[in-house]
Amino acid sequence: MNRVIVMVAIAVVAAVGISSFALMSTNTGEIIPAIQEPVVLEEEISILDTNSFSAPITIAQSMKAAQPAPNVTIGDDGKIYVLYQDTVDEKTDIFLKTSTDDGQIFSEPVRVNLIDGNVALDGRVAPTIQLGDDGEVYVTWANSRYEPNMFMGSYRQLVFTQSFDDGKSFEPSIIIGAEELHSGKYFQHMSVDAFGGIHMAWLDGPAKMNATGYMEKDKSRDRGVKYTQSLDGGVTFDTTKLIDADACPCCNVQTAADGEGNVYISWRKVFGSGDTQVRDMVVASSTDGGKTFSGPVKIHDDGFQFKGCVHVGAPMAIDSEGTLHVAWYTGATERQGMYYATSTDNGQSFSEPMPILTGDWVPPQRIFITLDNDDTVWLTWEDATGLSINEKAWRYGDTQALIFTAQVIDGELIRADNPINESDAKSLTNIDSDNGLVSIVWTETDNSVKISTAEN
Repeated sequence: MNRVIVMVAIAVVAAVGISSFALMSTNTGEIIPAIQEPVVLEEEISILDTNSFSAPITIAQSMKAAQPAPNVTIGDDGKIYVLYQDTVDEKTDIFLKTSTDDGQIFSEPVRVNLIDGNVALDGRVAPTIQLGDDGEVYVTWANSRYEPNMFMGSYRQLVFTQSFDDGKSFEPSIIIGAEELHSGKYFQHMSVDAFGGIHMAWLDGPAKMNATGYMEKDKSRDRGVKYTQSLDGGVTFDTTKLIDADACPCCNVQTAADGEGNVYISWRKVFGSGDTQVRDMVVASSTDGGKTFSGPVKIHDDGFQFKGCVHVGAPMAIDSEGTLHVAWYTGATERQGMYYATSTDNGQSFSEPMPILTGDWVPPQRIFITLDNDDTVWLTWEDATGLSINEKAWRYGDTQALIFTAQVIDGELIRADNPINESDAKSLTNIDSDNGLVSIVWTETDNSVKISTAEN
C-alpha cells in the first residue's frame, strides 16, 4: 500500500476530562463526564492509502435488535473464515462462512453449535475461531441459562467444538471445566500455537447450588482470570488454574501463543480499592507452553483510576522474532485513548506506548491487532467522535463508530485517512492477516455483519 505525508488539522469534538468520570450504574456501565470546549490540534502524520480495501460486503443480516458479534481468521492458503451469531425466535446460534476468492463471495452458512440456541448473544465478546494445520477449525464461545440469583440473571459456561473437515461440519461440543466446581465463565479468548496446542483464558466467577436449586455466587473461592490448555486437539483439557484474583469483572481477556513455548494472557487488573482503585492492563507470560505463568506485568503504568468496567481489553500478537505486540485502551487522566507497545523479553517489560487515538475525551472503544506475513503490524479501531452520545456519556449499547486502520512500520504509525466502513459501525470485532490478505469484520447499526479485505 502507498503512503503519503500530509499536514492534518484534527478537530477533537466533545473534549472531556477523565477526572470527571462517574459510574452511574453498575448494570449499564454508564460514564457521564463534564463537557469542555472543542480544541484543534495540528500534527504531521503519515497516511495509509486504503483504496485497496474492498467495499464492505454483508456476511449476514440479523433482525435481532442486538449485536451479532463476528470474528475472522485467514488460513495459510488465503481462505477467509468468518464466524458470526444470529438470533431467530429468541434462540442464538453461531454460523461459519468461508471465502476462497479473497472475500468476494462467501459460502452458504454452516451452523457451528449442534444444540439449538446454545449460544449467549453478546456483542462485547465474539466467539473465537482458530485453525489447525490439517483442516481443523476450533471454535469457543459462551452459552447462557437463566439463574435468578446470578448477576443479570445469567449463568454462562464456556463451550468448545472442533471441525476436522475444514469447517464443513462440527463435532458435538464440550463444556470447559464441566467436571470441576461450578463457576460462570465469560469474556473468554482462545489461541492456537504453532504445534496445535490450544490455549484458553477467561474471567471466572465461582458459583454454587443453593437450597432452592438455583445458582448463587460462591464467595469462599477466588474469582478472576483462569486458564486451561489442550495438547490433543481439544479432545481433553487440563484442569483450569487461576492466574489472577484481582481482575476487572467485565473487561475482555486476550491470549497469544507461538511455537517457542510462549503463551501470554492479558486483562485489566484492579489495583487498590474504593474510588481510588486503578484498573490498568497487564500481561502474564509463560515460557513453558502454559505450564507456569509469571506474575502480571503492567503494559504501562497508566494509573487509570476508575471504579467500574469499560468492557475493552488488550489484544496481542507475536511476530516471527518472538516480539510481543499489544494494543489497549486507557481512560487515565491526561492520556486517554488507545496505545500500542511491544515487549522483547517475553512480557517482562514493555516499550514506551505509541499513541494511536488520543484526546481530552476518548470513550472506551475497541482496538485490535494482527501481523501480516512480513511482520508488519496492522491495527484497527473504533472512533465514535461526533457520531453518538459517546460525546456526552458512554454506555455500551449505544456505541456507534467509524472503523479506521493503520500500520506500524519501523516504529512509525501510518494511519488511514478514511474509514473502512461506509456508515456507522455498531461494534468492531477483529482483524486478521495471512497469505497476503488483511480482513476486518464488524457489526453495523442495522445489525448486519460486514467484512472488508485488502491485499498487502
